[in-house]
Amino acid sequence: MKKTISILCALAGITTSVSAGTVMDQSLFGYTKFSDALQADVGSSKEQVTGSKGAGNLVWYEMLRTYGTGGAVFSGLTMTQNHATGNRMMMTVTMMVDTSKMVLPTASGSIATIFSTGGATQWGLGVRSSGKLCWMWGGNAWGSDIDYTLPTNGSLMLSMVTGRINGVADGTEGARIYIGGTDVFFDAGGLKSNTSANSLSIGANNAGNNTLALAVQQLYVHNTSLSKAEIGALMAEMELVPEPATATLSLLGLACMALRRRRAA
Repeated sequence: MKKTISILCALAGITTSVSAGTVMDQSLFGYTKFSDALQADVGSSKEQVTGSKGAGNLVWYEMLRTYGTGGAVFSGLTMTQNHATGNRMMMTVTMMVDTSKMVLPTASGSIATIFSTGGATQWGLGVRSSGKLCWMWGGNAWGSDIDYTLPTNGSLMLSMVTGRINGVADGTEGARIYIGGTDVFFDAGGLKSNTSANSLSIGANNAGNNTLALAVQQLYVHNTSLSKAEIGALMAEMELVPEPATATLSLLGLACMALRRRRAA
């Protein structure tokens, strides 16, 4: 029995290990999967970030689950940098969410927070009761809603960028969002800031309001404005990370194989 357990543990380590990709490694911090300690597993400052699940939230099958009672908060370092010209903030937040576990707000027209930064900036991404995405500023909706309605099931990648790409004034200053890849793209030129962010809230705004129940499978924060090509590369790397259910099924299959071999012996 001890030998079987050792084999299963070894197989589990092989199956669930993930090699970070180039753009993942360039993040300030990131999560290819979540653990109870919320210790980031990729990024240049992964040891410095501190994660708090928040009241009522938990890590479930390597996903960060919020339940609409408050947000999970990541802090401990400055999450942005300013480019020299115009002193505008640069930041990119990329995540993969399981849309089947998202519980939309019930009141018509109300907003719930997917993520929001902390500090003086407080920009982010929200969702309406209709399932439409919306820009956020100061913890509330900003401008016109994004012309995209979330699907009701499946994994979805979202990447939101603020600031000039690589600090170059190329007409793209403001906020941009890529949904499910780089083909679906929206921008908001007026959503920009010359301040910095020192925290990131998931499932609530910086004040802990406009809460949302959702499941985050992966999360990456870059303190620069990624280009369309860089986001495409990052999303390609994210697709190589096994989904929690897939990893679990793989472990079960390997466990059955190990037990069969033991019985045959």
